[in-house]
Amino acid sequence: MKKAISLLSGGLDSPVALYLMIKKGYEPICVSFLTSDDDTHSMRDKIITIVRSISNFTNKNIKIYIINHDSNLDSFKENCDRKLTCVLCKRLMIRIAREIGRREGTNIIVTGDILGEQASQTLDNLFMYNDIIKENIILRPLIGLNKLDVIKINEEIGIYDTCSQKSANCQYNPQFPETHARINEIINAESHIIIKEMIERSMNKAELFEF
Repeated sequence: MKKAISLLSGGLDSPVALYLMIKKGYEPICVSFLTSDDDTHSMRDKIITIVRSISNFTNKNIKIYIINHDSNLDSFKENCDRKLTCVLCKRLMIRIAREIGRREGTNIIVTGDILGEQASQTLDNLFMYNDIIKENIILRPLIGLNKLDVIKINEEIGIYDTCSQKSANCQYNPQFPETHARINEIINAESHIIIKEMIERSMNKAELFEF
């Protein structure tokens, strides 16, 4: 069974992507990013509930790395153009997933991207991740679906109520996110932060669970 690193949020999309890859025979290793707005651990608990539910569809245990993302997002906010926050955030998430993959023995990364669904998922912005994944494979099993397709699968596999529950939201979203980022402005923004240190700090503080 081939391993894959699956980016997992508490929304509707990424849990379905996780489920579809399990049905394709992949052994998922999840990674979730939380922020300090989660005072009551609502997002943490929601993520864990989702993983427990989806684990019923595989005979393998599912590992999940939970990473506090605050310090990384603070660095973007303090040092980079605010409109680029979503793209910079996603690039860092992919880099961290890539590092987890290196440790777990896989170069496959799964995302819940749906084309145009969010600022980080426009066609231009999806292109902004290509330069950091040259040795990796990114699988986007939902890329051509719409929200109704995703909701239907959520309902079919019994996770819609959980995924629909309110929980802590990201407080770092810019008011006017860039939807047509260009690589030169991304590289310029990242020159003002130390990516390697951010990855190392995230990995050192990561919590690891297995269900």
